Amino acid sequence: MLNYWNRQNNPATFETLEEVRAHAVAVTETLSGNERFPQILNPALEDFPTGLAYFYRSPMLYGGETGARNNTSFIVFPDRRFEAKEEARAYLEELGLIRLIDEAIGTILLFMPEKEDYGESELQYAYTLIDALFSQKAFIEIDGKRCVPAESEYCGGYGKTYLFGVGRGATFMNNYVAGGRDEIIGRTAGYFTYGGEMRDDARVSQYVPAFLVNACPTAAQKFREANGTNAYALAEGVARFFDQALPQRQVRVARDEAGAPGPWMERAFREMFMFLQRSANVMTKHLEPRVTGCWQGYVPAPPVTRFALSRRNPILNGRAQVGDLEVIFRHDAERFADLTSVPGDFAIPGAYLDCWYEVLPQAVLHNTAPAHSVPLLLANHGGGDDHLMFLDETGLLLTAGEQGFAIVAPMHSGITTIAGEAFPRLVRYMLDTYPALDPERVWVTGYSMGGWATYHCMAHHPEIFAAAAPMAMPLRPTDLPEGTAARYEKQDLPALLISSTYDFAAWDAEHNHLNEGGSFFLQTYGGFNGVAPVEAFDYETYPVIGRPFDSFRLTTVNGEWRNGEWLMKNKEGVPMLGLNVTEYLQHSLWPGYGDIVYNFVKHYRRDKETGKIVYTA
Repeated sequence: MLNYWNRQNNPATFETLEEVRAHAVAVTETLSGNERFPQILNPALEDFPTGLAYFYRSPMLYGGETGARNNTSFIVFPDRRFEAKEEARAYLEELGLIRLIDEAIGTILLFMPEKEDYGESELQYAYTLIDALFSQKAFIEIDGKRCVPAESEYCGGYGKTYLFGVGRGATFMNNYVAGGRDEIIGRTAGYFTYGGEMRDDARVSQYVPAFLVNACPTAAQKFREANGTNAYALAEGVARFFDQALPQRQVRVARDEAGAPGPWMERAFREMFMFLQRSANVMTKHLEPRVTGCWQGYVPAPPVTRFALSRRNPILNGRAQVGDLEVIFRHDAERFADLTSVPGDFAIPGAYLDCWYEVLPQAVLHNTAPAHSVPLLLANHGGGDDHLMFLDETGLLLTAGEQGFAIVAPMHSGITTIAGEAFPRLVRYMLDTYPALDPERVWVTGYSMGGWATYHCMAHHPEIFAAAAPMAMPLRPTDLPEGTAARYEKQDLPALLISSTYDFAAWDAEHNHLNEGGSFFLQTYGGFNGVAPVEAFDYETYPVIGRPFDSFRLTTVNGEWRNGEWLMKNKEGVPMLGLNVTEYLQHSLWPGYGDIVYNFVKHYRRDKETGKIVYTA
């Protein structure tokens, strides 16, 4: 059994940095997946000044197998110093931030000035802390061995980071943090200030969603410019300036005469910040000094930021906030124990499927929806990824909330060799347990190692699924077990390969086209699905895809990422094979993938009587 658990099982704690460093290693070295690398204290914090920071950790933090990236992080710059821990904690409680972070699950860093006011030295200290604590699984090589600093997982989080400043703390944010190196602003998904000033010569280094209360006119104007706002709305005393094409890039401005920042912080988080995240999808070395060329003579791509700002579906108290989905962790040590892993890639011999996430609309969970009315997506995480983190960071959780389908996401690190049999059994368990789920609309996707698992599900039991969308994984001949071709003589399975132009797995970045495993996928599943294979791939005639296709669409996702999709039809005119490629992205989770997957699979169902694929345009 895997016995995976992506929580730290910790009580709430309130600590100094020195206490954090005293406790971190002993905690993180026991978490799932961390036994692979030595846990160490971060050398960058060895000489960090005392008395500048306090840390609140909510109960039951995420941790293990990169689960720490699920944690939410608040960084607070107060108006004054707090010499006593009790006084500092009372301040955070008065603001209501402890109650908020307990709901969201995460940490609060309370960062104070060294003396009476903030200055240049505090900016450097802030850089040091943020780099050390909000860079999950950042390796440090010591004597040729890869080691992992423990403090980041113990009290950090990545991507769901929000800044809060009050008075002089707000002024420090405006004059120093906002215009400093964009690694802080560029990784921030929400920026809140209450009061504070901003110099005329200060700058905002890049776009960041901002909620400004009692702000000076200079600050309001500079944040509007950085976010490229071109539209305006006013409701309930709050002015909203936003980019019409990218409404998540917005600035909200309000006045408060009560002198109470706490309620405004909560409003900023609940109405705005918690629905936003940052993700690191572009490696700087690929953008400097050049970027990839244009596809087929189309317009040049816009500038791309390293840390993408994207929408997300937050989870509070076990419920997703978009679509009223229940997010349930299941641990069952008996149900699938008879099917154990065999030696091979990604394998722990003797292990078996025993834990998974179920993401269910309330009507499915409580059996109030009509029978067979809700689709089900089997979603397989990548190597080193937590299955909940995978759903969040690929946007699948948001897409499910908006479109109303259910998800089952197994933890399969160590058992991927049995995915082709174990995961179809998991699907049958879901269909038997929840009558509202539709057996005609069961789809499968997965990223990287999860793409490998997806290939095995497709090969072993294509009859279970109505469509498949493997991501970031080449198809190899060994992914086609004996009998695969015979199974596809009886049924088809529409399939879309999803990749990106710096994805080492399925892409040849040097030549900007599919690698051997990607082209093998098109040849193989084209043949399975009645799409004529080609004798040889011709990338001069057909750039990127290398073969004839029936339709092509180019879009720009989230204002930054050019995405192309090629579809090929069978002799009945049904799109049965596809390739989807996004420019600039490296091999990493990206929030745009959720919609790409759904926009393909939603067109397909498998008729339960005939077993045939039914396509709806």
